[in-house]
Parts: sequence; C-alpha cells; structure tokens
Amino acid sequence: MDWKNILSYAIKKVDRSIKLTDFPHITKNGKWVTTKDGYWTGGFWIGLLWLAYKITNNQKYKKMAYSWVKRLEGRRFDKTFDLGFLFYPSFVLGYKLTDDEYLRRVSLDAAKTLSTLFHKKFKFIYCVIDIDGRKVGRTIIDVMMNLPLLWWAFEETNNNIYYDVAYAHSIQTIKEFIREDRSTIHVIDFDLDTGNIIRKITVQGYSNESCWSRGQAWAIYGFALAYKTAKDSIFLETAEKLADYFIKYLPEDYVPYWDFNDPKKSVKDSSAAAIASSGLLTLSNLSQQEKFKEIAVRILNSLSKNYLANENEDGILKHGCFHKPAGIGVDECLIWGDYYFMEALMKIRGELE
Repeated sequence: MDWKNILSYAIKKVDRSIKLTDFPHITKNGKWVTTKDGYWTGGFWIGLLWLAYKITNNQKYKKMAYSWVKRLEGRRFDKTFDLGFLFYPSFVLGYKLTDDEYLRRVSLDAAKTLSTLFHKKFKFIYCVIDIDGRKVGRTIIDVMMNLPLLWWAFEETNNNIYYDVAYAHSIQTIKEFIREDRSTIHVIDFDLDTGNIIRKITVQGYSNESCWSRGQAWAIYGFALAYKTAKDSIFLETAEKLADYFIKYLPEDYVPYWDFNDPKKSVKDSSAAAIASSGLLTLSNLSQQEKFKEIAVRILNSLSKNYLANENEDGILKHGCFHKPAGIGVDECLIWGDYYFMEALMKIRGELE
C-alpha cells in the first residue's frame, strides 16, 4: 500500500475543511455537521491540523491549529470525563510539536480538572447525570482513552495525583468493565453517596450484554497506553486479551460492525477500525507481538482500499457509526475516525510513536 499517497489524500480532506467556522463532528449526506463548543470531539479536528503540520511542515496548519485551540481553551475547566479527547490531540500534541508553554499550561489545567473527577469510593473518573430526577454517577469505557491526558501530566510534572487517579481508574475498569470473555461493557451508573453500582448498560451498542466495537477499541488502546507509562504487566495482559477478542470477531475485511453481537451485521464502524489499528500498532511495540502489527496493517489496508470518502465528501473515512440506536451518524464520516486513521498511517511510516 502506498501510505504516502493515502496521507496526501487525507491532507487534501483536511484542506477541504479548513475554512469551517465551527468544529467538524460527523457528516450528514457527506457534509460536516459542526458544533460551536467542540462537544466531545473538537480536539480531534485540531489534532488533524497538528498532524498535517507535522507531515508537511506547512505553517498554515500550525496557524490554523492555534486559532482553533484558542476557541477550545475555555473548556479546560469543564466537569467532563471527555477532557482527554478534547485536550490531548489538541493541546498536548501541539505542545509536543512546538514546546509552547501556553499549550503546556492549558493541558495541565485540563489534566488537573480531570483528576478532580475521581470518586474515592467508586474508584472511577465520572460525570454526574440525571436518571428520573435522581443524580447519579456515570463512567464509560471511553474514559480509558481520556487517561492519556493524566499519564502525560504525570510524566510532565512528576505529580503523583495524576498517576494515582489514572492507575486506580484502570484497575477498576479491569474489575468492573471487562467480562470473562474479554469483551467490554459500555456504561456503569452508580450511587454518588455509597459508590454502589446501579446498573451496567451498553447505550451505543446492540444490547446490554453485547460488545460495542468502538468501546472495545478504546479499551485496547487505553490499556496499551496505561502499560506504556505505568509498566504494570496487568495492563499489558489486559490490552492483549482485549485485542485478541477484537481480532477474533473481525469480519473478512477487518473492519468491524458497530457491535460484534448485532445479528443483522449491516452497519460497519470504520472509526472503531481506525482506533483499533492505531492502538494495535502501539500494543505491538510494547508487547513485541508481531501479530498485532500484522492485523493493524490489514485494517489500514482495508480502510485505504474500501473506506475512503470520495472527493465530494468532507471527511476522510466513510462508513463510520456514531450512535446506531439513536440513529445519529450512521454510515457517515466521523472526525475521530479521521484522526486515528491519520495517526495510524503516520505510525506505519515511522512519523509518530
């Protein structure tokens, strides 16, 4: 596969979206649906600009990235477990490329906020939601891929609070989110006072007992990165077992359906494939198991051959699935799928770790 040409095509798609006035989120009929505040996905658009800058060294991407981070910085104090999605690919990646103290400072503010969302009894990072008039805590499998903001903050400052929160959340995720067969649960709601679990559900998957493929991908990548910093073998073993499950249930073209247990097998999620491919490349380097890299390459080959959006569509990867049960972003381009696809391509070419 000519990865250089695929990356060039991806950058053309970034150029296509560069004049947007709000954050691209998902497409509808091939055109971006945007959000003014970035929702939980604004960081990925900025991340694409930083990746384009790293590949090309073209200052226009750097200039655009700075204009967008200024719009996002005010959200560093939001009480949401999505702070990693918002601030790692935008501010942390930008800091790694520029050494700009402003980007570092805002990243650390966001990490500090995220660290305060830790429930001492339940041992999870969480948000507060309302269920029938009752305030409860909620945590989701996606949080594993928000933890890189905390792992980075620990390495940057040597402040143990970031490490301790990320480590405890990861351990508790193994205990409560991962089933015996190494599939994952999506959502856990719990009592804010006692920390007792109210329910375990899969909101964006097929059923509460099923395995939502993007959640599995978040977990693979998240545990690989947990091991990278913490060096606890339980995290590596967990990432490997999660990956084995993901690989076992991949269809012939290596791009998963939105849920591994959907009997109709009619809707793919290219974003789950992109996330998993990037995570598997990292896992392969950490575990030194070549099979994970081989599968990552097969996924990227399939995405590159059969899942690239056409020139008249705004996004990079088509056939993504945001929220099937709600009918939102089904068979569309998704900004996070585009980001992780480009990230994985750069890893293959040795341009990112």
